[in-house]
Amino acid sequence: MDLLSLRAGFLSTGSRFLALAPIATIACALGLGPARAELLARVPAAREMAVCGDMLFVGTKGSSVYSVPLTGGRARRAASGFSAANGVACAGGRLFVASRSRITAFDIGPGGTLSGRRDIRRGLPDSGGHSYRYIGVGPDSRLYVSLGSPCNICLPRGLQGTIVSMNQNGSDLRRVAWGLRNSVGFDWRGGTMFFTDNGADRMGDDIPPDELNALRPGGFYGFPYFGGRTRLTGFEDATPPERQIPPVFEFQAHVAALGIHFFRSLGGDALVAEHGSWDRSVPVGYQVVRVRFRGNRPVSAETFLRNVGRPVDVKEAPDGSVLVSDDAGGAIHIFRR
Repeated sequence: MDLLSLRAGFLSTGSRFLALAPIATIACALGLGPARAELLARVPAAREMAVCGDMLFVGTKGSSVYSVPLTGGRARRAASGFSAANGVACAGGRLFVASRSRITAFDIGPGGTLSGRRDIRRGLPDSGGHSYRYIGVGPDSRLYVSLGSPCNICLPRGLQGTIVSMNQNGSDLRRVAWGLRNSVGFDWRGGTMFFTDNGADRMGDDIPPDELNALRPGGFYGFPYFGGRTRLTGFEDATPPERQIPPVFEFQAHVAALGIHFFRSLGGDALVAEHGSWDRSVPVGYQVVRVRFRGNRPVSAETFLRNVGRPVDVKEAPDGSVLVSDDAGGAIHIFRR
């Protein structure tokens, strides 16, 4: 039965709620298709989000971090003076902001006010066009930060193309993953860190795939020799420095898989923001997908939300609602389950 026939059937039952509901909402409620989200707040160039109690902090492409009350209210500028304040994470009453060259910590006060500003780490490597940092707090209470490669396909240097971890005071920096092109999303499930990585451009519509990887501390993930299991242009015959840890799941090429979050309200499945393609004859992405897991292994992906602009990050509100940031539309969307 198609959706139009399905809706006609609902109308004939006299169900007022289902008769008035959009087809996409009906489809989602029955597990048949994408849902729709509504606007929570306007935040210019919204990127990574951090849920800190009843307050949402939002990083941006610009110089500022914003706070949004999850109980209702307008966004306000909480801190400024950054170079691309993309990454935000909170722990122990503090907010951590990852900008291009440094990690900055604040104390969180009433109403989302920030004070006690201090740089806990400076001198992050130049990542060129992949300098939007993503940050998270692991189950070990350490900070994890992604450091992109400075190119489409090239040999990274130093800490370029890695994920690093450090104490919450910025000390004891460790490289936990390398051989990455540009990871802009990670989260933990069952003690394992899963992270996205964007595939290379200019190799055609269908290769290489975007990736979902599982962390093996210190592991090598293939870039620039491999994108997924595909050899990359210019490195076809080069010998990798170590054996590649292959992806645990491959997304369609060029969807630009960014933020990932495991949701209690979805039985532990992950939602992944697909920012959308620019280097493809037929655009793909521009949606949030649900990655279904069997045990600790991803097995499939399906559309969960559309009409959310160019999604960057996904987070779970305390009530189980889904929060989505959209940098192109300057918006935070919410889907209330």
